[in-house]
Amino acid sequence: MAEYFALYDEEKTDLLGSLSALCRRLLEAGTIDALLVPQQLPSSVMVQHTLVRAPDKLLAVDPVAPVLPVNGGVLAARLTRQDPGGKVGALLRPCEIRAFIELVKLHQGDRERLLLIGIDCMGTFEPPKYQAWAKANQGASVRFLEGMLGSGRPPQGAPEIRRCCQACEFPTPEGSDIQVLLVGSEGGRPSLFAGTEVGEAALKGLNLKTIEAPGKRVKAVEALVKRRTASRDQLFKEAESELLPMDRLLVELSACINCYNCREVCPVCYCKSCVFEGHTFEHPASQYLRWAKKKGVIKMPTDTLFYHLTRMAHMSTSCVGCGQCSSACPMGIRVAEIFKTVARKTQSVFEYVPGRDLEEALPLTTFREEELTPK
Repeated sequence: MAEYFALYDEEKTDLLGSLSALCRRLLEAGTIDALLVPQQLPSSVMVQHTLVRAPDKLLAVDPVAPVLPVNGGVLAARLTRQDPGGKVGALLRPCEIRAFIELVKLHQGDRERLLLIGIDCMGTFEPPKYQAWAKANQGASVRFLEGMLGSGRPPQGAPEIRRCCQACEFPTPEGSDIQVLLVGSEGGRPSLFAGTEVGEAALKGLNLKTIEAPGKRVKAVEALVKRRTASRDQLFKEAESELLPMDRLLVELSACINCYNCREVCPVCYCKSCVFEGHTFEHPASQYLRWAKKKGVIKMPTDTLFYHLTRMAHMSTSCVGCGQCSSACPMGIRVAEIFKTVARKTQSVFEYVPGRDLEEALPLTTFREEELTPK
């Protein structure tokens, strides 16, 4: 039987303090040897992932900060790809968990080597906007969370939530060993849920108090998912009308400067050697002149469209819609909107949801006799 546990204890009564206490106790109990956890950096308001081994270094734990500079699924995979020499834990958002699961399927990480702690996600801001807002607002993370859990909107004066976060229909950390439940919490007091036997053993080992299931959670999550789904559908509608017809796609991608930032931050674009880093598309000078003669004028570099189409073909089935690609684009190209819309169509063909289930095989690695047949 699945069990729920109290997050708050007598020692800590605030959210961030209680999360810090949970992380510290997991390390002190020897449940894990190291923990990947978001913390506010020293002498800064920016929150980034840190790898902690010493419990006394858990000084500024802040997994609810509305910022995601790096998709932590990549970091979790990197820490478990080979034997790390100890048990690793990771406190991640839902899109990070889903990315990690996809990377495990691609043999880039090992699920058995990770105690996966997930937390409900209310969305994130673009990192520069978060940094500016947090500098001017003390307790920014908790203020943001209170606003989102209360009115469903960020506090007055806060930046706008990233578009892909608004359109993410997976706000809860399914598949994690331990789940931190924020949405629908009783009396504003979040709780913990043991999602697996490993998570249950870990929480019981801390002698945490068991509690009843949060009665308001189901309806609260349903309402949140309904809002997110409506925003997602609006995103798809706009993308299909503004970005995906080929002539408009060419216009949107014409600003691409081949910096490859979108590839570098994509959590599921994992190839060690990329065809676009080699000499495949470095044609003889005479070839460019022949193309220019034929068309009168050509855009340089010539492979920007092919680059994006190749990425779509490689990873659209595993795209988790985290939006990192748009955040990293220096030219403001709506990469995430394009990829999320294309991925939706690719994934629907195979009835596949990336990161949903570790046992669910990647579509292009299996063959089913009746797959892709007319219905």
